[in-house]
Amino acid sequence: MPIVPPSKLAQLQCNTRNIRNVCVLAHVDHGKTTLSDALLATNGIISSKLAGKIRYLDSREDEQQRGITMESSGISLYHKQTENDTEYLINLIDSPGHVDFSSEVASAARLSDGALVLVDVLEGVCTQTVSVLHQAWVENVRPVLFLNKLDRMIVEWRMTPSEAYTHMQQLIEQVNAVLAGFWEGDRLAEDSRMLDEAKERWRETHGDAPMSEWYLEEKDDSHIYFSPEQGNVLFGSAIDGWAFRVNHFAQIFAEKLGIPSPSKLQALMWGDYYIDPKNKHRVLNGKQLAKLYGAARVATSVPLFVQLCLNPVWQVYENAVINVDQEKIDKVIGALNVKVHPRDRRSKDSRVVLTAIMQGWLSLAQACMSAIVEQLPSPVDAQPLRLPPLVHKSPKSAAESRPPPKNDVEKALYECASGSSDAPVPLVAYIGKVVSVPRASLPDFSSGKVQADRVTMSAEEMRAKGRDAVRRELALSRDTPTGTPLSVLSPSDTASPLSSGISTPLHVEAAPEASIDSLAEAVDKQLVLKESESEDEILIGFGRLYSGTISVGDTLWAMQPKYNAKDAKTLPFLKQTTVQSLYMMMGREFVQLQSVPAGNVFGIRGIAGAILKSGTLASDAQICPNLAAIHTETFPIVRVAIEPINPQDMDKLARGLELLNQADACVQVVSQTTGEHVLVTAGELHLERCLKDLRERFAQCEIHVSEPIVPFREGIVRQSAQPGVVLGEVGSSGRLLAIISKASGKSVDADDSRAKPEDLPRGEIHTATANGQVTLSILVEPLPEKTIKFMTRHARDIKRVVNLASSQRRHRLNAAAEALDEMDVIAGSVDVDSDDEAKTTKPSRLSELGPWLNTRMQETFNKAKGWEPLRVERIMNDGLRVLGPRQVGPNMLIYSTQVLEQSGRTSSSWYKQREHNGRGASSAATPYLSGDESDSEDTPTLESVRTAHTARDFEESINTGFQLAMQSGPLCFEPVVGVAVTIKNIVFNPEASTSSDAARSASSASSLSGQVITAVRDAIWTGLLHWSPRLHLAMYTCDIQATSEVLGKVYGVINRRHGRILSEEMREGTPYFIIKASIPIVESFGFADEIRKRSSGAAVPLLIFRGFESLNVDPFWVPTTEEELEDLGEKADKDNVAKKYMDGVRKRKGLFVERKIVEHAEKQRTLKK
Repeated sequence: MPIVPPSKLAQLQCNTRNIRNVCVLAHVDHGKTTLSDALLATNGIISSKLAGKIRYLDSREDEQQRGITMESSGISLYHKQTENDTEYLINLIDSPGHVDFSSEVASAARLSDGALVLVDVLEGVCTQTVSVLHQAWVENVRPVLFLNKLDRMIVEWRMTPSEAYTHMQQLIEQVNAVLAGFWEGDRLAEDSRMLDEAKERWRETHGDAPMSEWYLEEKDDSHIYFSPEQGNVLFGSAIDGWAFRVNHFAQIFAEKLGIPSPSKLQALMWGDYYIDPKNKHRVLNGKQLAKLYGAARVATSVPLFVQLCLNPVWQVYENAVINVDQEKIDKVIGALNVKVHPRDRRSKDSRVVLTAIMQGWLSLAQACMSAIVEQLPSPVDAQPLRLPPLVHKSPKSAAESRPPPKNDVEKALYECASGSSDAPVPLVAYIGKVVSVPRASLPDFSSGKVQADRVTMSAEEMRAKGRDAVRRELALSRDTPTGTPLSVLSPSDTASPLSSGISTPLHVEAAPEASIDSLAEAVDKQLVLKESESEDEILIGFGRLYSGTISVGDTLWAMQPKYNAKDAKTLPFLKQTTVQSLYMMMGREFVQLQSVPAGNVFGIRGIAGAILKSGTLASDAQICPNLAAIHTETFPIVRVAIEPINPQDMDKLARGLELLNQADACVQVVSQTTGEHVLVTAGELHLERCLKDLRERFAQCEIHVSEPIVPFREGIVRQSAQPGVVLGEVGSSGRLLAIISKASGKSVDADDSRAKPEDLPRGEIHTATANGQVTLSILVEPLPEKTIKFMTRHARDIKRVVNLASSQRRHRLNAAAEALDEMDVIAGSVDVDSDDEAKTTKPSRLSELGPWLNTRMQETFNKAKGWEPLRVERIMNDGLRVLGPRQVGPNMLIYSTQVLEQSGRTSSSWYKQREHNGRGASSAATPYLSGDESDSEDTPTLESVRTAHTARDFEESINTGFQLAMQSGPLCFEPVVGVAVTIKNIVFNPEASTSSDAARSASSASSLSGQVITAVRDAIWTGLLHWSPRLHLAMYTCDIQATSEVLGKVYGVINRRHGRILSEEMREGTPYFIIKASIPIVESFGFADEIRKRSSGAAVPLLIFRGFESLNVDPFWVPTTEEELEDLGEKADKDNVAKKYMDGVRKRKGLFVERKIVEHAEKQRTLKK
């Protein structure tokens, strides 16, 4: 097909009903980019011979080398329906399939109205297949299913058409089962929401009377499933360039079978329908065939789909590839009436002949384009369904009834109105991602050799185009106070790039009187100068326009996801920006546009600094909605510290990290207070890509990268600790915390207050402040496993409740560790059993969520060792004061009844609004602890100080000490999970100080508060070491598909990496085993490469973060019993894995590491002696 000029595509942008915005979604290596190549060939962008080989949309070098897509790419295509000669604009977005780049899938789904979901018929429904289907479901994107790689069923597996039909039936059922799960989940959520609303209405009209029976309205879900007879399923092979839907064969055979309408035959093309053996013009179902000819005839009959669709395809492969027969090939070509070039017929490669026949008979591009046009909605039809949940933050089910618009903005959004100069409409656009592109690839800055359409320009046309660019820049400069860059008017006066290294443009006042003719000679110099500027990378926003028309020069408001028009505190997330350029995305190239109407995807320059990763553009920030943030399936978990090899390149690195942070939605860049730069990525492959971009594009300097930093968690189990393990201090100032065990050879004082007295229960600590004025009794014990899982799974809900109950109270430790906190990661990704949670529905109202969480949390203590039911009931009703760390973690701070009585409280609940009674207006600061003067002007006496304190005075200090201890545990300063800390008693000892000391203490309340914080933190650390400590490792779920020949090698690699097999099953009808394993993230680096090497490329793992799991090894364990010494020896032949991990983290953090430099030293001897 000839090349479609960009001007033709720009014209089609105005007809919104003939636009289709489509993304291609699939698991990795299921054929997305190959399919995209075939669609590109229809527009003459690439040759049809190279489709599937050139991988045009994989523009990065590492994408071509690895053979996988890492960045989503957009391209606009032209399609003309042959039936009615209607022209369509297809905005296609190719997305990655690897789990590390799921954020790219999220942005592609947000910008699209429909999706082509590819599934490999051999591998079936894989992990990422479920993920992309869920992403499409969340974004309310209508999908079309493409069953790809049917050629492998014919050539590799040698399946018969009937076997292939049965296999594909099961595969479609599996995909539909995934969709049914999504539907059921939404229905349960809607059920809970509607029941709450019904209860509220009942209370308003009937009061406390019992509510009558209420039923959920049934809804038809047939429209969500894939069914070939509905036309939303394609069958084909992208690599061989063919595909079909059942309607294609229905149109061919309807007349032959005597069926008046192809649509009637199409409804019978899938399922148990057969041609009548006697009357060839009649179609029977299974029951009718069995009634007429017997049940045995049904078993031997061939379904209509097999007979009419699959058999002809199998015959072509049989004659062209499997058993090559030139005579039969010529007959097939004649029967199908396809044109095959004589050169292709003479080719010795059988695949060339096959591809020529199949492309001429069942064109892949024609089948896909027809499915896109007929099955997927236009922006006008899609936006009324997709936008209400984004505008109102409402459930997706609420939009199914097509709610009426409430104002002009919603009306324009739902109608996808573009407006006009006479009747403008509000402009709303969503920027799904920000990409960094080389300056030379943009038509604004290129010299004329990049864009293909510039090749045909004459010199005069190029000069005229350059003058237009200068004219636009002058028009923009007159509207801004910064003036016109002198580099445009007189480049000779600017700094020389050779002398300074950076060309710094000087600014002068704008010169409106400057004529265009006087600038003609400066156009070429301007282009040369701009190529030498320091910023080689330009940030381009990739977005979707929902309403209005956007033009170059427009001034818009950029709203980041946190902006809320009703909250003045979010104003820093609102910025004004000017549109500098608009582009039509054409894969590797950009076509410049002057304006873009509603319903299109586009590229925009000018949002740098206004939008970080994603956001909303609007003409009026007060009335236009801020569309919701993108839902993503992955979270950054792998961290590395980076620094330039040459310290002089620190500024380059900082600028490069800033560009990387904006250009990658799933990366986090953290600049610590120490000056260290930390890069947080989604996985190992994502990390490699980010480092490559930093070195070659963004920073353009050599950098040093630390070993990957993987988060750990610390916990305890209900077992006795190893003897002689206590806290110690190293150094004269005691700044380095050490854990000293008997193996270190250091003596531990038997009278040390931190050692556990024999007469106290395990985990109970009696501690006092440094001045002895406050004594605390603290009990530390482990929480049940079910409780830990429940609190981790509902961390987001707990955070919402805590924010509601104490929105003004924030502990002062957030700023220090907020950047590297992974609590949200755990809450969003941990994969644990749901137990009996399905029995109770989570309330949708926030006011009811706290009591529901409290009740469910109490149920998790049932039959737990060490937790009596009466004690648990008292704790959950009265004693549970706060959670930690950050008030949302899986640890509890509990007040005993005695402490509650001392503080003058009858109860204390973590989810209720904190009420203060009695003396003191706030637990955060009493007059004494805050250093305020007393009401009495006299110096406080010893007696007054003795009566001045209650437990409430130290409440905030105790809470802070608890949060500190939970944020950094004693093993390696990692967050703690699964610990309950009970404050059993608080005693104030004024006798410990003289009256003068008491007087001084009135003015040094902050010192006493700090001593309480330190005492509580150290006591909790010591109590943790009374139990057997455990490290919790961040884990990956590893999905591997392998044949039986390499199964043993795969198991060997998993075992060497300290992984464990979760399940193993053989996929029915295939030689593949599906292995599901878990592997620690700390051991996963290089895992994928080792698997590929050991299996010779036959097995490729997919790693997905699943949460944290406890490593059931005590870091301080050494062989002690007779059996252990006999089996392992005195030195233990096997390294303590937990201790190795612990020492590695402590060494990285600069903490004391207990190790022996020389062990069993002996004098060296020669063999003779």
